[in-house]
Amino acid sequence: MINVDIAGQLIPNWVTMITQLCSTLVLFLLVKKFLWKSIKNWLGKRSDKMQQDLGDAELAKQDALSDRKEASLQLNQAAVKSSDMVKAAENAARIQKEAILAQASREADAERAKAHEQIEAERLAMYRDMQKEMVNVAMDAAGRLIGEKNGEDMDRQAIDAFVKEASGNDE
Repeated sequence: MINVDIAGQLIPNWVTMITQLCSTLVLFLLVKKFLWKSIKNWLGKRSDKMQQDLGDAELAKQDALSDRKEASLQLNQAAVKSSDMVKAAENAARIQKEAILAQASREADAERAKAHEQIEAERLAMYRDMQKEMVNVAMDAAGRLIGEKNGEDMDRQAIDAFVKEASGNDE
C-alpha cells in the first residue's frame, strides 16, 4: 500500500509560504515604484478618451434626432404638397371633363336642332309639293270632266284655297 501523508499535504510548508509572501511584496513595491504613475496616467487618459467618446456619441445622437425630425417634417410637407398637387390635378381634370362634356352636349344639341330644322324643312317642302300635285291632279281631272280651260286660273285659286283649308284642319 501506498502510504500518503494527508495532513502534510493539507497544511502548507511555512518556509515556502513566507518566501512567496516576500516575493509578492517585492513585486508589489517594484510595480508601485516604477509602473504605478504610468499605469495611472494611462488609465486617466483612457477614462478621458471614453468620456470624450461618450460626449461625441451624445452629440451624434442629438444630431441624428434633429436630422430625423427635420426629415420627418420634410416628408410630411412633401406628402401634403403631393396631396395638394393630386387634388389640383383631379380638379383640373374634372373641370376639363365638364368643359368637354358641356361642349359635346352643345354640339349634340346643335346637331339635333340642325337635323330637326332640316327634317322640318324637308317635310314642309314635301307638303308643298304634295299640295301642288294635288292641285294639278284636281285641275287635270276637272279639266277633263268639264272640258273647258277658260277659267283655269280661277279654278286653280279655288282648289288652292280648298287644299289650304283642308290642310289647316289636318295639322
